[in-house]
Amino acid sequence: MNKIFAAYDTDGAIQFIMRCMEVGPTFYDDTGLNAIEVTEIVGDSSHYVVDGVVQPKQPISLITTNTPLTADGTDEAIISGIPAGAQVEWPDGQTDIVMDDEISFSVDLPGTYTFRFTAVPYLDKEITVEAIAAT
Repeated sequence: MNKIFAAYDTDGAIQFIMRCMEVGPTFYDDTGLNAIEVTEIVGDSSHYVVDGVVQPKQPISLITTNTPLTADGTDEAIISGIPAGAQVEWPDGQTDIVMDDEISFSVDLPGTYTFRFTAVPYLDKEITVEAIAAT
């Protein structure tokens, strides 16, 4: 009978779920990942592994200030409360690792701009910032 395993990296981020008879030592050597047997289907978007135990991810509590911002290239919106080491995907698709707890954003074109934050052990979070035309 097949078992269900979650393969995870050293940060506890689940990389994929697999069904197989057993996971042997060659799996760890070949992939560089650990695996844990799970009794339910879990996924990388909702769970992570810490100390060999599957845990649900928790929400990130982000704070956005100075929104809407004026689209003049000078006015800045601030997003804070970001966990250290979180990845931010900027509206243009660029990604960065955040080491402080905040980022700032300014723009000279009016519009709606979406940021996506990803960090183990947190649920992914999207924040939308509106930039309005300068008057």
